[in-house]
Amino acid sequence: MGIVQKEALYNLYVVQDKSMKEVATILDISVGSVYNYLHKFGIETREPHKGFLGHTHSEAVREKISVMQKGKILSDETKKKIGDANKIIGAGHKKKRKDGYIEVYFPNHPKSRKDGYILEHILKMESLIGRHLKDGEVVHHVNGVKDDNRLGNLILMTSSGHMAYHNTKKRNREEEQ
Repeated sequence: MGIVQKEALYNLYVVQDKSMKEVATILDISVGSVYNYLHKFGIETREPHKGFLGHTHSEAVREKISVMQKGKILSDETKKKIGDANKIIGAGHKKKRKDGYIEVYFPNHPKSRKDGYILEHILKMESLIGRHLKDGEVVHHVNGVKDDNRLGNLILMTSSGHMAYHNTKKRNREEEQ
């Protein structure tokens, strides 16, 4: 196919809510080209599918793999590969915490922890407001989903206002029971 028209791309991706892969198949171009055209035309891309962090095995399968691997002697080359795979990739590397929040490796940030990570929703809010958060300011997830860091789902609150909001919500839940 020749040149991609903005209207056609908008219709497929936004109006029909097709994935980049589906759009690429229809337009007979690569997914990367779809992505590049979206940015060229100023069409905002959607967040990736929530919860998908690559292929994962079930707990039972992981346990079987672990049992099979116990006691095996690893070569130095294999040990190096495993070590390299577990290394932090660099600034911007994301990981999901056990409590559901997303962290970003950003060691130069004034509020990053000793290990260099800071919560992604804090970085997003700071980029939106154009400054670092002040003491006593927190970022609240409107829909309560801890890894939904879309700007439309984040609001800046005072610590006391945030605490009062959650206390009121908790009281209302208790009264309903």
